[in-house]
Amino acid sequence: MAHEGARAEVAAARTAAPADGGARLERWFGWVDTLAFLGLLNLLVLAGTLAGGVVLGVAPALAAATVVSRTRLRGDTQRAVRVFVRAWASGFARANLLAAPGLLALALTGTSLLLLDDAPAMLRVALAVVAGLGVVHLLLALTMDAHYDLRRGDVPRLAWTFLLRAPGAPLLLAATTALVGVVTAFVPGLLPVVSIGAWAYLCTALCLSFYAANDRRLGDRAATDPLDE
Repeated sequence: MAHEGARAEVAAARTAAPADGGARLERWFGWVDTLAFLGLLNLLVLAGTLAGGVVLGVAPALAAATVVSRTRLRGDTQRAVRVFVRAWASGFARANLLAAPGLLALALTGTSLLLLDDAPAMLRVALAVVAGLGVVHLLLALTMDAHYDLRRGDVPRLAWTFLLRAPGAPLLLAATTALVGVVTAFVPGLLPVVSIGAWAYLCTALCLSFYAANDRRLGDRAATDPLDE
């Protein structure tokens, strides 16, 4: 009986081993697929930014990256390049208008920080906070526009309102941005390869989770006014 029990355990181990190996291989494929997607998204953002002459290309590229990231997060199987190009071209003007407040805040604070080398520490911290708010507003505006059916004029206002009413959301977005920035500062070679794509994808995932929680709280009204109370 003991021998039969031992043989049964060995047979069970042999049966489980291929299953464990298959699961491990599947996880590796998943990681490789995700890394390849982030690299592709990084390349698309850089290409879209350059195609718009950098200044006018940043917002459409980030908006298109948001659409591509949202498509992947929802499990759709559309081709990333096709979705990106379509979103970039169709939303070029709209994305620039939506991103104008955040980009303007970034430009002003960045210029001020460069010019005010001898400024007091408190002033530099205040400028950095304003820059962070500009980044967060930019992310909220672009993801909110991709997720909800809103009038263009309402998006910047609703993004500010969401930022003020849900302070945890901008803090998480700022922390994610800072983390990606720190890692990239230690490994600068990641910037043209994966950093931007990873940042856009992670921030899109965070924003969609914020909106999903908000939708559950508000119910059906969230489709028309995501901040209606």
